[in-house]
Amino acid sequence: MHAHHSEKERVVYGVWDNPGVSIFATAAQEPVPNMLSHLKPLPKGDDCDLDKDACRLMSQSSVAENSLFRLVKFQVEEVAAERNNNKHPRQSQERTDSDITLGLASELARQQVEASRCLQLHRNVPSLRDLEMEVARAHTALSVKTKIMTNVKQTLEDRQRERVEALAQQRAVEQEQLEEKRRRVQKAAAFRRDLMTQISEARTQRLKNQQQAIEAGRLELRECRTKIEQDNLKEAINKREQRKVLLESLDQSAAMLRQTREAYSQAQRNKPERGILDALGPVTAAYVSKTRKRHLAAIEARDINAARLGFQLSQIRHDLESRDQLITNLLIREFKAKENAMVLEQARTKMARKVEIREQLLSQREEQKFFRDKAVQDALFKPKDPMCFGERQYRMQVAQRENTRNLDVQCYKDMADMVVEGKRRRIAAAQEVRDIVQAVDDVQTRQDEFVASERMKLLSKQPAEVLSALKKSILTEEEIKTFNLKK
Repeated sequence: MHAHHSEKERVVYGVWDNPGVSIFATAAQEPVPNMLSHLKPLPKGDDCDLDKDACRLMSQSSVAENSLFRLVKFQVEEVAAERNNNKHPRQSQERTDSDITLGLASELARQQVEASRCLQLHRNVPSLRDLEMEVARAHTALSVKTKIMTNVKQTLEDRQRERVEALAQQRAVEQEQLEEKRRRVQKAAAFRRDLMTQISEARTQRLKNQQQAIEAGRLELRECRTKIEQDNLKEAINKREQRKVLLESLDQSAAMLRQTREAYSQAQRNKPERGILDALGPVTAAYVSKTRKRHLAAIEARDINAARLGFQLSQIRHDLESRDQLITNLLIREFKAKENAMVLEQARTKMARKVEIREQLLSQREEQKFFRDKAVQDALFKPKDPMCFGERQYRMQVAQRENTRNLDVQCYKDMADMVVEGKRRRIAAAQEVRDIVQAVDDVQTRQDEFVASERMKLLSKQPAEVLSALKKSILTEEEIKTFNLKK
């Protein structure tokens, strides 16, 4: 029952109650589910005194711990092997499928990494890029050459076919030209005969028509002359009649004009004499009065408009002056406010500075007083030294020389340590540089080998025509020898 039962993923204690001494921290880490049901029970209580090998780990010595651990490990491995050998077929199939899936996944990942590496090398390695470009150029050159040869062959065939067709067409054209020439000669002969006949007939008809036209012209000329003479006679008669009527009308007009002048002069004798300007219009007292009133009204209206406009202008000027005065007052007040604020700020700053200086002076005075009092106290309570001044100076010099010597010794020792440390660091740095160079050389060597193999793969995929079309300067000696290419 326990063999086919799967527990939930939860944190529980393992073989013993204390997980700190268990070989499995949680149930999920055990080889088989419910491991406790397959292990031998351990004694409880004080049985450890009788059976040291079966006692708990926490109270055992190292030998007992090792023996107990080996025993438990053997039991666990035995149970796990038995369970693995006697698994259900479905579980075996699932395990096999899982292993196959994991293997395929790892293989696909490896292939993907390999493909990515190859792609990076093909993109970043100049020799591979140059070889690919050269292969592409060779393919292009071969395709162009093949295309050119095909085009040349096709052109030759087309030209041969066109030449044959042109010869056939030329023969047909020559035959047609000969036939056309024969027809043209026949047609020209027939045309000449017809033309001579038509010319003779036309000449005869033209002479006949010309004679008839001359006779008709002469007859028409006689008729025209007769008609012109009649028209001239009628026109002379009409002009004479018109002249007679015109003279009569002129006489009548002169008589009427004379009568009109006489009547006008008779009418002007009874009228008073006036000037030319008086005759242009009515000049009466009423007219003069109306004109004067109209003039006075225009003057009065102009004065009223002038007064109104003057009042408006004065009002506008007064408003502008008031506005300017208001702006000036506001600016003056703002300037005074700023000036007062600045003066107040300066006064505050000066007062704060004075207070600070006063506090500094007070603190200095207190400090001076403290040091004076301390000096007085030190002078009062200073112990008296029985040594003389010379002995004190000698001891001070000896102590100073000893201190200087100790400092020099320590400095020399530190310098020697620094030299040794610097030498060790230089040796380590040189070794590190050599290791780095060696690692870089190894990586470069592996990369060169991989690049060479990739070049070989790329060249092996190309046909012989492409290989022969490649530039030999871009190939290595090994590649030339491998593919048996001529230099």
